[in-house]
Order: sequence, then structure tokens, then C-alpha cells
Amino acid sequence: MLSYLHGFHAGNAADVLKHSVLLFCLAYLKKKQTPLLCVDTHAGAGFYDLFGAGSPPNREWEKGMGLLLQASGELPSMITDYVTFCGGQTRPGLTEKYPGSPVIMARELTRGDRLVCFELHPREAEALKASMAELRDEGGGRPTIEVRREDGLGGLKSLLPPPSRRGLVLIDPSWEEQGEYESTPGIVQSGIRRFPEGTFIIWYPLLALPKEKAAVPAPLPDMLFNLSDGKRCRVELCTGPVNSPRLMYGSGLVIYNPPWTLRAALEETLPYLARVLGGEEGSWRLEWQG
Repeated sequence: MLSYLHGFHAGNAADVLKHSVLLFCLAYLKKKQTPLLCVDTHAGAGFYDLFGAGSPPNREWEKGMGLLLQASGELPSMITDYVTFCGGQTRPGLTEKYPGSPVIMARELTRGDRLVCFELHPREAEALKASMAELRDEGGGRPTIEVRREDGLGGLKSLLPPPSRRGLVLIDPSWEEQGEYESTPGIVQSGIRRFPEGTFIIWYPLLALPKEKAAVPAPLPDMLFNLSDGKRCRVELCTGPVNSPRLMYGSGLVIYNPPWTLRAALEETLPYLARVLGGEEGSWRLEWQG
């Protein structure tokens, strides 16, 4: 999907959910010293300018990260960690440096770990290379970082399982083409079978009205949640009405092999996000299996 640019959506409510969970999972996995493989199948540009000259005109961040920066009172610990990671509690701390998922991974991983980032869009891939080079220049014990201008789902098989048998795979398609609905579940299922010990995080949109091009035999969240019988959870955050004219009223994550500590963290965090980001229309769902 070469027309999709994540920069138009950076910092929105979906990013807040996805990236706060990603950061939590990485922190848990890093408690062991065994090397980690992390894979970002749809990495994007790395850094995003939310407030400067390059800020996206649709300003979706105002309904996500922007609301968190304005929130008063104590934040749930997961959100405190996320906001702090992104630059602190103040808006100037985020200027031109909002971190996408590959930056979160690169900064959390250390020497001996490996990060593979896929990005097919040519302009985004060049921006991603620059972002990763900037992180390497920060010094310290950075992981081995690879940026591949390839289809991430197509390249996933060759990376799994890693020698250490420990890793995390983030799968974040645009879900704007019929082909993604047809091919992604099977590819993810194959990846889980090859690497059953791995943590897989799959993002999906919650759509107010079904798109004709996105028609599938069963609802996408159910398909993703039933790819394996292993330990897994489904997390959903709704920030708008189901009949919203904006079509997407929320988003969700299916996580295979989630940290056992994630459940309590989400039970604290989801009600907060639903209230702050969704107001009266906000709601959430958490389903846990295994």
C-alpha cells in the first residue's frame, strides 16, 4: 500500500494504545538478558513532526497524545511511562520528535539485540533510514538495526524463529486494501506456528461501517484472535460512536504471548484512556485467554 502514510495519523488515539502497550511489552521482555529479535513489519518513518512546519493538516494527534499532554491529575503508570518516553509531560518536549514504533524498539533494545524494520514506501523508507542513523549516533549499547525496503509480511518467515527463541513482532498494516484482509491472517498464523514462544502484537481498526473493499467472511478481530489457541488477549479502545462519519471509531490489538503483568496494567489504563480520549462516547474491551 504505497499511498498510505502513517504520518497523517501519528500520535492519534490508536497510536497511544498501540505504542503504550508496545513499550510495556518491551520493558517486560528486557527483564531477561537473553538477546531479543524485534520485527516491525510496517515501520513508517520513525520520527514524526506533530507541532512544527511538517505537522499533518488533519491534526489527529490532538485527539490522542494532545489530550494526554493536557490531562490533569495522576496518569496510570503505563501512560506515565509512555508520555515520559515520548518527551515528557510538556508539549515542547515533543516538537518534531514524536517517536513511531521502530524508534520505541530501537531505544528500548540494547547491544546484542536485533531490530529488523520493514517499510515499502520509498519516501518513508528513506526517512526511516535517517531516523535509525540518528539513533545510532546517540551512542550507547544500541542493537543491530536493519532497515529493509521490502514487504514486511513477506519477509517475516525468513526471520522466525530467532536463535534465542525470544522476540517480539509488531504487525501494523494500513488495512486499506482487500489484499491485506485476505493475506495477513494466514501469514501471521504461519509466523506464530514457526515461533510459538514469540510475542506477536497485531493492530486493527474498528470501523463504523464496513468498506466494500474490506469485506471478509468473518469480522477481522475474531479472525485475528482465533489464529492460535495459545495464550492471547484482545484489547479494544473506542473513542467515537459506531455510526461515526469518520468511519473508524476505535482500534484494537490482538497479542499472542502477552506479559502476564499486562492484564492488570490494562485494567488500570483502558478506563482512563476511554474517559480522556473518548469522553462520553469512550469505551473499552479486554478479553484474555490462556
